[in-house]
Amino acid sequence: MGSVSRDVEDVMIPSIRPMNEGDDIELITDWFESIGSEWLLDYETKPRLRAESRQKLLQWMRGEDGNSCVLLAESREPNEAPPRVIGLAICLLQVDPNTDRKFGTIKGIYVDPAYRGHDVGQTLKEAADEWCRQAGAAFMKAYIGIGNEAMLRVCKLLGYQPWMITMVRKFD
Repeated sequence: MGSVSRDVEDVMIPSIRPMNEGDDIELITDWFESIGSEWLLDYETKPRLRAESRQKLLQWMRGEDGNSCVLLAESREPNEAPPRVIGLAICLLQVDPNTDRKFGTIKGIYVDPAYRGHDVGQTLKEAADEWCRQAGAAFMKAYIGIGNEAMLRVCKLLGYQPWMITMVRKFD
C-alpha cells in the first residue's frame, strides 16, 4: 500500500475490500489517525494513543465470531502502483436485546478530505451494508453525526428512515 495523495482530478470508483493481515497496518493506522481525529466530539478530549488506534483496527479487522470487519476503499491513479487507501469503514454486528435479532451498524466511515464529494463514502456505505447483510444482519442502524449532511443524504437514498436522535451532555 502506498501513501495517500491529496490531489484529486479524475477519481475513479474506488475498489472496496476487507482489510487483512497482509495489509500495512502501520500505514493504515497513520492514515486512520490523520483522518479520524477530526471527528472527535467535544467530550472526547483524550487523544487516542497510536498504539490504541492500531489495536482497535486489528481487533475490528479480525472480528471475533465474524462480528466486525474493516473495509478499505482504494484508488489507483493512472501509472501508479500500489493502490492508495482513500477511505475506510468499520462494520459491526450486534444483537438487539429486545428482539435477539442481529443488526448491523457502522462504527465509522472515514474518507480522505481530498476524495470527499466523489461518492467514496456512499460506495463504502453500500459495501458495509452488504457485508452486514451477508453476515446475517436483519436490519441496519445508522448513527450520523450532526452536520454530516452528505451521509444523511446517502442513508436516505439507500432507504433508511429516521428513528432516534441521540444527544450528549458534557459534565465538567
